[in-house]
Amino acid sequence: ELVVTLKKEQFDDESKKEYCAVQFDQSDDKKKAFERSIADLETLIAETKEGIATATEEIAALMKGISELDKSVAEATEMRQAENAEYKDLMASNGAAKELILFARNRMNKFYNPKLYKAAPKQ
Repeated sequence: ELVVTLKKEQFDDESKKEYCAVQFDQSDDKKKAFERSIADLETLIAETKEGIATATEEIAALMKGISELDKSVAEATEMRQAENAEYKDLMASNGAAKELILFARNRMNKFYNPKLYKAAPKQ
């Protein structure tokens, strides 16, 4: 009777050992799957951080380019305004010079070619 009980207990222990071994294998498989998942997520996080850093650098470079472009536009605007003022002065001087030349030509016509002379309007 004792031997039968011991054999029964031995059989129960062996079946429990097999069950535990299967459970350990399943737990190891789950652990490895979680570890792979964690490693993949860590890689993804690192790649995302790298992408954010790259995007931040690109944004900074673009902002610098925009500020340089704004400066060059301001300089070009200032230069165009100066050129416009110079052009207006030149056109005013040209108008005055043209009037002076016409006046001188009219005076010369009075002496050399009286037919073409036009008398100045009386003021």
